[in-house]
Amino acid sequence: MRQVKKVSRTGVRAAPRKKGSKIAPGKRRNGAANRTFGRRAERPSGPIGLWIENMREGNFGMRPFAYVALAMIAGVILYGTVIGGHAENGANAVTHHVNRLLALSGFSIQDVTVTGRAQTRKDDLLTAVGIERGDPIFGFDTEAARQRIERLDWVRSATVTRLLPDTIRIEVSERRPFALWQRGGELSIVDAEGRPITDEGVQDFAHLPFIVGFGAPRAAPELLTLMQKERPELLQRVRAFVRVSDRRWNLRLENGVDVKLPEVGVAKALADLTAYDTKYRVLSRDIVAVDLRLPDRVSVELTEDAASGKGIATDATLKKSVVRPGQAGRGGNT
Repeated sequence: MRQVKKVSRTGVRAAPRKKGSKIAPGKRRNGAANRTFGRRAERPSGPIGLWIENMREGNFGMRPFAYVALAMIAGVILYGTVIGGHAENGANAVTHHVNRLLALSGFSIQDVTVTGRAQTRKDDLLTAVGIERGDPIFGFDTEAARQRIERLDWVRSATVTRLLPDTIRIEVSERRPFALWQRGGELSIVDAEGRPITDEGVQDFAHLPFIVGFGAPRAAPELLTLMQKERPELLQRVRAFVRVSDRRWNLRLENGVDVKLPEVGVAKALADLTAYDTKYRVLSRDIVAVDLRLPDRVSVELTEDAASGKGIATDATLKKSVVRPGQAGRGGNT
C-alpha cells in the first residue's frame, strides 16, 4: 500500500518521526557513559592557579612581585605616618576646626554649675576645670577635668557632665574633717580614714578632736567612736588624744590630768575610770596622772603639794584596786 504523508493544518508537511534513540536523556551522544551533559571535564584554573603552574614550569611573571613591592611600600608609608604622629595631628586639627565651627553655631561653654562644694575654694575648682567662657563644648575633655578636680585637697570624688548646648555640670563629694593632727610642729586636718586633708585653715576647725603623735590618725576613729557611744561625759573632758609609740593612748584632760590607757581592754579601763571618778572624784583631785595600764588596779600620781601632805589624802583604797600616789607614771610613757 502507498504511504500517505500527514499534512498539518497549516499545510506544511510534518517531518517524519525518527526512530527511538538509544542514548539516555541528559547524556552526550559522543561522550563517555558516565559524563554528565553540559559539564566540563576540568574547571579552568584561576589567576593563582595559573601563577602556580607558571612557577612550576619556570615561567616567572613580574606582576605578582610588583604587587608585593607596592604593598610593602604602602605599608612603610602608613607605618611612618602613624609612628610619626602625622595621622594623629591631622585628625586633631580636623577635630579642632570642626569644634570651632560648632562653637560658632551655639555649642560653646557659657555656664558652669557646681554642686556639693563646701570647703573647696571656687578659684581652685575653676583652675582645675581649665575652661573659659566661649570654649567649644565638644572640645572639652570631661574625664581629664574629673581627674584634675579629684586631685584637690578636699575632694573625695567628682563627676563632670557636658549638658548641651552650653553648660558644664560638676558634682563634688568632699572629704569630711574628723580631727586636728599634730606631729612634730605641724598641724593638719585629717578625715575619718586617717588621711591628711590639708594644712591650711586649721584655725577654723579648733572644735575638732585634737590628736597627737605618729599613727594617731589611723587609730583615733576606733577610740573616739568607743567614747562617743559609751563614755560621752568623759569625752567632753578630753583636750587631746596622745598616741604613745603607736601602741596605746594617753588622754590629756582639760584640767591637765593624763589618763594612761592600756594597749588592750580600753573599754574596761574607761568603765573603771568612770566608776572610780563617780565614787571618789579622782579626776577632780590634785593629781598629775591616772594609770590604767594594769587590769587589776588604778595607780594615781599626785602633785608635789598633794604628795607632801598639803593636798588630798594619799591613803585611799579603792575596791579591787589600789591607789598608789606618787608612784605611777614616773617610769615614762611606755
